[in-house]
Amino acid sequence: MKLHDFLEEQEFVETIQGALLKILSLLFKKEIPFSVLANIKRVTFNPLLPETITKQFQPATLFVLEGYTLSSAKIEDGILSFEAGFGENNTGSIVSMPIGAILHLSIDNTPLFLNMSVDNAPTPAKESKNDKSKRSLEAFLNNPENEKLFKK
Repeated sequence: MKLHDFLEEQEFVETIQGALLKILSLLFKKEIPFSVLANIKRVTFNPLLPETITKQFQPATLFVLEGYTLSSAKIEDGILSFEAGFGENNTGSIVSMPIGAILHLSIDNTPLFLNMSVDNAPTPAKESKNDKSKRSLEAFLNNPENEKLFKK
């Protein structure tokens, strides 16, 4: 078996991600600031950040979790998310990434964990403006309070 084949084997990926989840949980529990180097292609931002900010991101982008950002961090369904500010104006956004997008964890610029697994799981699709508009319209139409706005 070649190394790359082993690194993308599901059992290995799950083992690495399980260890990563345990380490992240411990960092949260002890409130220890840390940094995450992530595959930016698998990271989402809500709301979307302006292109003036996103064009500065590298394929592997470093996120520092400390202070408010660390206190907002959580893991749900294998997704790490946290609130962070970006750029000169500290533009706020919720950053979300699947655990498999994390390439490296560090504390005080010292490596703590290196993810060598190759996670080929699909990244949750980014919602288009049309999808968001459609969901908003559906929510509006399904609200009984809005019935009075329509002529009968």
